[in-house]
Amino acid sequence: MANSTRSYFRRLAEGYEDGPLSKVFAPLLEIAGGAYGCGVGTLRALYEKKILKSARLPFPVISVGNLTWGGTGKTPFVEYLARRIGETGKTALILTRGYSHDEVEQMRAHLPKAVLGVGANRTSVAREISAKQKMDVAILDDGLQHWPLHRDMEIILVNALNPFGNYKLIPRGILREPLLVLRKASIVVISHANLVPPKQLSELKTELRKVAPNAPMVESYLDPLFFYRAQKKARVPLAKLENQRVTTFSGVGVPRSFQLLLTRHHIRPIRNFEFMDHHVFSKQELQEIKAVSDSASATEIITTEKDFYRAPEMISEVINPLVLAAKLRISSGEDILNRKIFELTGGSNSK
Repeated sequence: MANSTRSYFRRLAEGYEDGPLSKVFAPLLEIAGGAYGCGVGTLRALYEKKILKSARLPFPVISVGNLTWGGTGKTPFVEYLARRIGETGKTALILTRGYSHDEVEQMRAHLPKAVLGVGANRTSVAREISAKQKMDVAILDDGLQHWPLHRDMEIILVNALNPFGNYKLIPRGILREPLLVLRKASIVVISHANLVPPKQLSELKTELRKVAPNAPMVESYLDPLFFYRAQKKARVPLAKLENQRVTTFSGVGVPRSFQLLLTRHHIRPIRNFEFMDHHVFSKQELQEIKAVSDSASATEIITTEKDFYRAPEMISEVINPLVLAAKLRISSGEDILNRKIFELTGGSNSK
């Protein structure tokens, strides 16, 4: 019940709910959104006017942040950036608050050699780590609103599937900041660019250029690689699941992106369970998913890596699903991104 309530308010914020209840809640959320916007704007202004000071690290900082509330593919992009910096011969320090256990565990699994700094005070974490080993650049995960730390590059991700919701600030909408914050972007990354029609993507780019005419644009997408079994990690080719009856469950920012990835590979779920982003699964919920899947005669249950890392032992024990492994790719603007990284770090620009 609690999850369905949260899902309702998420749909309302995204602009998908216009029923009778929305007329009751919308004005209240509008007031809350105004208060949120006032607080965010005031705090940002205090840092921009140097009334509050942003700390500087002895090496460059790249901020990676979402314009909206979840679903932009921020974690895969941080991983991509860390790999790319490593390829230039430099060492990247990923700074993350760590409030999302799933994202931290996913990064650790995908980047076993990366230096990961976890903690709310990311300045202190960075200084403590860099005192012990040489760091060349920091990647500030979810850094758009982390003003206490100065950044040298601001990368802002925009989700092509639902870039602005209803154009209102949270909780009335999904915007974490007004659109004008895009003017401060060093680079705007359009995520899930391959999941929308070319005309829709072109219209989004036109709208972004009106707001941020000087920000270079990069297009990215998630490329499904294979499935692996939760318990033994045995790989299963995507083609093996084609035209099979499957059940899916996910608690990600935009569950529709997960569904679209599967349908593009001719995998069409007959049962689908969607939860809020970062949802903490209970054993009972997992048992219910398995029971419904069994009753529907589904051959497999599929989930995302982000969901799996949220509770790997319990998910493996109760369901033992297939986990979709995917990698972020750059479809347009990779040369721009490479050049910016090279200019900032002074590393090799060769791939």
